[in-house]
Amino acid sequence: MFYVRINKIKVFNNREGFLGLFNRAEMQIYSYVKPFTLSMEAAPEAVRTEGVAISELMELPDANARRQRLLDAVLAEAGPPAQSSYLEINGVKDNRTLLFGDSGLVIFSSARIPDGLDMRLWMIESDEDVRSFALDADKVLDSDAFKGLYAAAETALLVTNPVLSGVIAVGGVAVSLLRQKLRANKDDLAGYWQATLYRAEHYPHGTRDRQDTYDTTGNMMVDYTLFGYENSLKQSEPGFT
Repeated sequence: MFYVRINKIKVFNNREGFLGLFNRAEMQIYSYVKPFTLSMEAAPEAVRTEGVAISELMELPDANARRQRLLDAVLAEAGPPAQSSYLEINGVKDNRTLLFGDSGLVIFSSARIPDGLDMRLWMIESDEDVRSFALDADKVLDSDAFKGLYAAAETALLVTNPVLSGVIAVGGVAVSLLRQKLRANKDDLAGYWQATLYRAEHYPHGTRDRQDTYDTTGNMMVDYTLFGYENSLKQSEPGFT
Protein backbone atom coordinates (compact mmCIF):
# COMPACT_ATOMS: atom_id res chain seq x y z
CA MET A 1 0.00 0.00 0.00
CA PHE A 2 0.99 3.60 -0.53
CA TYR A 3 -0.32 6.77 1.09
CA VAL A 4 0.14 10.51 0.71
CA ARG A 5 -0.92 12.49 3.73
CA ILE A 6 -0.88 16.12 4.77
CA ASN A 7 0.28 16.50 8.37
CA LYS A 8 0.01 20.25 8.83
CA ILE A 9 -0.88 23.43 6.93
CA LYS A 10 -0.06 26.94 8.07
CA VAL A 11 -1.86 29.92 6.51
CA PHE A 12 -0.34 33.35 7.12
CA ASN A 13 -3.16 35.52 5.70
CA ASN A 14 -6.67 34.08 5.53
CA ARG A 15 -7.76 36.66 2.87
CA GLU A 16 -10.82 37.57 4.91
CA GLY A 17 -9.96 41.25 5.08
CA PHE A 18 -11.28 41.93 8.59
CA LEU A 19 -9.28 42.80 11.69
CA GLY A 20 -9.36 41.67 15.29
CA LEU A 21 -12.05 39.31 16.54
CA PHE A 22 -13.85 39.29 13.20
CA ASN A 23 -10.82 38.05 11.26
CA ARG A 24 -12.08 34.49 10.87
CA ALA A 25 -12.53 32.80 7.52
CA GLU A 26 -14.27 29.77 6.09
CA MET A 27 -11.46 27.89 4.39
CA GLN A 28 -11.82 25.12 1.85
CA ILE A 29 -9.04 22.67 1.06
CA TYR A 30 -9.00 20.94 -2.32
CA SER A 31 -6.33 18.35 -3.07
CA TYR A 32 -5.64 16.75 -6.45
CA VAL A 33 -3.25 13.83 -6.88
CA LYS A 34 -2.40 12.15 -10.18
CA PRO A 35 -0.03 9.18 -10.31
CA PHE A 36 1.84 8.40 -13.50
CA THR A 37 3.93 5.56 -14.87
CA LEU A 38 7.30 5.89 -16.54
CA SER A 39 8.42 3.54 -19.29
CA MET A 40 11.99 2.75 -20.21
CA GLU A 41 11.50 4.42 -23.61
CA ALA A 42 9.78 7.63 -22.53
CA ALA A 43 11.51 10.55 -20.87
CA PRO A 44 9.85 11.66 -17.62
CA GLU A 45 8.80 14.96 -19.19
CA ALA A 46 6.82 13.15 -21.86
CA VAL A 47 4.44 11.51 -19.42
CA ARG A 48 3.76 14.36 -17.05
CA THR A 49 0.16 15.45 -17.07
CA GLU A 50 0.93 19.16 -17.30
CA GLY A 51 2.53 19.19 -20.74
CA VAL A 52 2.12 18.29 -24.40
CA ALA A 53 5.14 16.86 -26.20
CA ILE A 54 6.39 18.87 -29.19
CA SER A 55 6.82 15.62 -31.10
CA GLU A 56 3.09 14.94 -30.63
CA LEU A 57 2.15 18.38 -31.97
CA MET A 58 4.34 17.85 -35.05
CA GLU A 59 2.32 14.77 -35.97
CA LEU A 60 -0.98 16.67 -36.07
CA PRO A 61 -2.27 17.72 -39.52
CA ASP A 62 -2.92 21.45 -39.05
CA ALA A 63 -3.11 24.44 -36.71
CA ASN A 64 -6.70 23.71 -35.68
CA ALA A 65 -5.77 20.20 -34.56
CA ARG A 66 -2.82 21.54 -32.56
CA ARG A 67 -4.99 24.20 -30.93
CA GLN A 68 -7.56 21.57 -29.97
CA ARG A 69 -4.87 19.32 -28.49
CA LEU A 70 -3.58 22.16 -26.33
CA LEU A 71 -7.12 23.06 -25.29
CA ASP A 72 -7.82 19.45 -24.29
CA ALA A 73 -4.63 19.43 -22.20
CA VAL A 74 -5.56 22.63 -20.35
CA LEU A 75 -9.09 21.39 -19.65
CA ALA A 76 -7.76 18.03 -18.49
CA GLU A 77 -5.32 19.75 -16.12
CA ALA A 78 -8.24 21.57 -14.49
CA GLY A 79 -10.52 18.53 -14.56
CA PRO A 80 -11.08 15.71 -12.09
CA PRO A 81 -7.84 13.90 -11.20
CA ALA A 82 -7.36 10.25 -10.34
CA GLN A 83 -8.04 11.08 -6.71
CA SER A 84 -9.21 14.29 -5.09
CA SER A 85 -10.46 15.33 -1.69
CA TYR A 86 -12.25 18.28 -0.15
CA LEU A 87 -12.35 19.60 3.39
CA GLU A 88 -14.03 22.69 4.85
CA ILE A 89 -12.73 24.36 8.02
CA ASN A 90 -14.51 27.24 9.75
CA GLY A 91 -13.11 30.04 11.90
CA VAL A 92 -9.57 30.11 10.48
CA LYS A 93 -7.59 33.13 11.71
CA ASP A 94 -4.40 34.67 10.32
CA ASN A 95 -1.23 32.67 11.09
CA ARG A 96 -3.33 29.64 11.98
CA THR A 97 -1.74 26.20 11.90
CA LEU A 98 -4.17 23.47 10.84
CA LEU A 99 -3.42 20.06 12.34
CA PHE A 100 -4.97 16.79 11.19
CA GLY A 101 -4.23 14.42 14.06
CA ASP A 102 -1.88 11.45 14.25
CA SER A 103 -3.12 9.95 10.99
CA GLY A 104 -2.96 13.20 9.02
CA LEU A 105 -5.19 14.13 6.10
CA VAL A 106 -4.83 11.30 3.55
CA ILE A 107 -5.15 12.76 0.05
CA PHE A 108 -4.09 9.71 -1.96
CA SER A 109 -3.80 5.96 -1.55
CA SER A 110 -3.04 3.10 -3.91
CA ALA A 111 -2.27 -0.59 -3.81
CA ARG A 112 1.20 -0.05 -5.28
CA ILE A 113 3.91 2.58 -5.08
CA PRO A 114 3.59 4.74 -8.22
CA ASP A 115 6.53 5.71 -10.40
CA GLY A 116 5.61 9.36 -10.01
CA LEU A 117 3.08 11.76 -8.55
CA ASP A 118 1.65 15.13 -9.49
CA MET A 119 0.25 16.66 -6.29
CA ARG A 120 -1.72 19.89 -5.95
CA LEU A 121 -3.29 21.54 -2.93
CA TRP A 122 -5.60 24.57 -3.01
CA MET A 123 -6.51 26.65 0.06
CA ILE A 124 -9.48 28.92 -0.64
CA GLU A 125 -11.21 31.53 1.48
CA SER A 126 -14.74 31.11 0.25
CA ASP A 127 -17.48 33.73 0.15
CA GLU A 128 -19.67 31.34 -1.80
CA ASP A 129 -19.40 27.68 -2.70
CA VAL A 130 -16.92 26.61 -5.33
CA ARG A 131 -18.97 23.97 -7.10
CA SER A 132 -16.43 23.02 -9.71
CA PHE A 133 -12.94 23.82 -10.90
CA ALA A 134 -14.00 23.03 -14.46
CA LEU A 135 -13.15 25.65 -17.08
CA ASP A 136 -15.34 26.78 -19.94
CA ALA A 137 -13.69 25.84 -23.23
CA ASP A 138 -14.76 29.04 -25.05
CA LYS A 139 -13.38 31.22 -22.26
CA VAL A 140 -10.10 29.31 -22.33
CA LEU A 141 -9.75 29.86 -26.09
CA ASP A 142 -10.43 33.59 -25.70
CA SER A 143 -8.01 34.07 -22.81
CA ASP A 144 -4.67 35.79 -23.23
CA ALA A 145 -3.02 32.96 -21.29
CA PHE A 146 -4.12 30.34 -23.81
CA LYS A 147 -3.29 32.54 -26.80
CA GLY A 148 0.22 32.89 -25.41
CA LEU A 149 0.48 29.14 -24.93
CA TYR A 150 -0.62 28.48 -28.51
CA ALA A 151 1.81 31.07 -29.88
CA ALA A 152 4.66 29.46 -27.94
CA ALA A 153 3.76 26.04 -29.37
CA GLU A 154 3.64 27.33 -32.95
CA THR A 155 6.97 29.11 -32.47
CA ALA A 156 8.57 25.93 -31.18
CA LEU A 157 7.45 24.07 -34.31
CA LEU A 158 9.10 26.68 -36.57
CA VAL A 159 12.55 25.81 -35.27
CA THR A 160 14.58 24.03 -37.94
CA ASN A 161 15.52 21.16 -35.64
CA PRO A 162 13.08 21.26 -32.72
CA VAL A 163 13.93 19.34 -29.57
CA LEU A 164 11.47 16.50 -30.00
CA SER A 165 11.67 15.56 -26.34
CA GLY A 166 10.58 19.06 -25.35
CA VAL A 167 7.24 19.76 -23.74
CA ILE A 168 4.83 22.68 -24.01
CA ALA A 169 3.77 23.24 -20.39
CA VAL A 170 0.04 23.79 -19.83
CA GLY A 171 -0.06 23.58 -16.03
CA GLY A 172 0.70 27.27 -15.53
CA VAL A 173 -2.08 28.30 -17.91
CA ALA A 174 -4.62 26.10 -16.11
CA VAL A 175 -3.60 27.53 -12.72
CA SER A 176 -3.88 31.10 -14.04
CA LEU A 177 -7.35 30.56 -15.46
CA LEU A 178 -8.58 28.73 -12.36
CA ARG A 179 -7.36 31.59 -10.22
CA GLN A 180 -9.30 34.05 -12.39
CA LYS A 181 -12.39 31.91 -11.96
CA LEU A 182 -12.00 31.92 -8.18
CA ARG A 183 -11.77 35.69 -8.19
CA ALA A 184 -14.88 35.95 -10.36
CA ASN A 185 -16.70 33.75 -7.84
CA LYS A 186 -15.59 36.03 -4.99
CA ASP A 187 -13.38 33.27 -3.66
CA ASP A 188 -9.84 34.29 -2.68
CA LEU A 189 -6.90 31.98 -3.22
CA ALA A 190 -5.09 31.77 0.12
CA GLY A 191 -2.54 29.19 -1.04
CA TYR A 192 -1.57 26.87 -3.88
CA TRP A 193 1.02 24.13 -3.39
CA GLN A 194 2.19 21.72 -6.07
CA ALA A 195 4.88 19.09 -6.36
CA THR A 196 5.89 16.61 -9.04
CA LEU A 197 7.85 13.71 -7.60
CA TYR A 198 9.62 10.76 -9.21
CA ARG A 199 10.12 7.59 -7.21
CA ALA A 200 13.67 6.99 -8.43
CA GLU A 201 14.72 10.47 -7.35
CA HIS A 202 12.45 11.52 -4.49
CA TYR A 203 11.15 8.39 -2.72
CA PRO A 204 13.16 5.35 -3.90
CA HIS A 205 12.18 3.32 -0.84
CA GLY A 206 8.55 4.49 -0.88
CA THR A 207 8.89 7.07 1.88
CA ARG A 208 9.38 10.85 2.03
CA ASP A 209 8.77 13.40 4.78
CA ARG A 210 8.95 17.18 4.43
CA GLN A 211 8.15 20.02 6.82
CA ASP A 212 7.50 23.73 6.26
CA THR A 213 7.36 23.51 2.47
CA TYR A 214 6.30 26.87 1.05
CA ASP A 215 3.63 27.06 -1.63
CA THR A 216 3.80 29.12 -4.83
CA THR A 217 2.09 32.14 -3.23
CA GLY A 218 4.34 32.39 -0.18
CA ASN A 219 1.21 32.53 1.99
CA MET A 220 1.09 28.88 3.04
CA MET A 221 3.40 26.15 4.34
CA VAL A 222 2.71 22.42 4.07
CA ASP A 223 4.03 19.39 5.95
CA TYR A 224 3.51 16.13 4.06
CA THR A 225 4.48 12.47 4.27
CA LEU A 226 4.71 9.72 1.67
CA PHE A 227 4.59 6.21 3.09
CA GLY A 228 4.55 2.96 1.14
CA TYR A 229 5.49 -0.66 1.33
CA GLU A 230 5.33 -3.57 -1.09
CA ASN A 231 4.74 -7.20 -0.13
CA SER A 232 7.80 -9.37 -0.64
CA LEU A 233 5.53 -12.33 -1.40
CA LYS A 234 3.09 -12.68 -4.28
CA GLN A 235 -0.13 -14.65 -4.21
CA SER A 236 1.15 -16.87 -7.01
CA GLU A 237 4.10 -18.03 -4.92
CA PRO A 238 3.82 -21.36 -3.04
CA GLY A 239 3.00 -21.00 0.62
CA PHE A 240 1.41 -17.54 0.29
CA THR A 241 -1.52 -17.07 2.66
